[in-house]
Amino acid sequence: MHVVVKAYGKINIFLDCIGKREDGYHEVSMIMQSVRLHDLVEISEAETNSVFTDSMYVPNNRNNLAMRAALLLQEQFDMPSVAIRIKKNIPVSAGMAGGSSDAAAVFVGCNALFDLGLSEKELMRLAANIGSDVPFCIKGGTAIAEGRGEKIRPLTDLPKMHVLLARADYGVSTAAVYKEIKPADLHPQKALFSQLCDAVHHGDTVFVENHLYNALEEPSFRVDPRTKKRKQILLDGGVQHVLMSGSGPTLFALYATEHDAWQNYKKIRALFSNVYLTSTCSSDLIKDRVIF
Repeated sequence: MHVVVKAYGKINIFLDCIGKREDGYHEVSMIMQSVRLHDLVEISEAETNSVFTDSMYVPNNRNNLAMRAALLLQEQFDMPSVAIRIKKNIPVSAGMAGGSSDAAAVFVGCNALFDLGLSEKELMRLAANIGSDVPFCIKGGTAIAEGRGEKIRPLTDLPKMHVLLARADYGVSTAAVYKEIKPADLHPQKALFSQLCDAVHHGDTVFVENHLYNALEEPSFRVDPRTKKRKQILLDGGVQHVLMSGSGPTLFALYATEHDAWQNYKKIRALFSNVYLTSTCSSDLIKDRVIF
């Protein structure tokens, strides 16, 4: 008895950092978007808990967010031990919520496999204990994320847009990036946030591709200047609409038309080798992620 769950990655169309909270986290305001690039998470009943990934950069123990999700469910419910196998396609430590998406897949997969009967809202509430991005990864599609990222409000699905991803051969610590934030980095973009929400609602993909924003870029560039250099190489190479995803170091470019995506894909491939071409992912596709 087993299930396979597609664990979709994400990008941030908009990421604003408002300030530091009393609990030590930063208050954020984000528009998050699922993309079709995904890991595959296989879950099966087993005599003892185990987790295995095909990436040397992901721990095969309880430090893996996927295993932490399973352990939390076992604490809360009458759920047997599980063997988790993860085929990684989402870049690791890259600002695309790969680990969070795997954890979300475990929540969704175990709920289906063992008939736990949990609603999406209940799964998202549990998921917030594992990581700030995990609730969104359960919901998927296009959504506003606030608080420390765990408060999710769905938006109208963004019409299909084409996404180019330039993966780095190094990772960046999210904790280090947030620690690097200085008061001078905080410039709340309330007007732009509202305009982007309206653009998503009305399907104005041209406005979206021209108004991407990420307040974590400068702090992340200071943590690892290589990311800034990589972005400048893309811009100097004529690649349009480039933004860092999450806390980095993956860079992405977003396009309203397939023609623009292909033209820029050719430019990126001439500059970097680890390039992915994918697209945005609707909430309907997210709902069909479990394969029995």
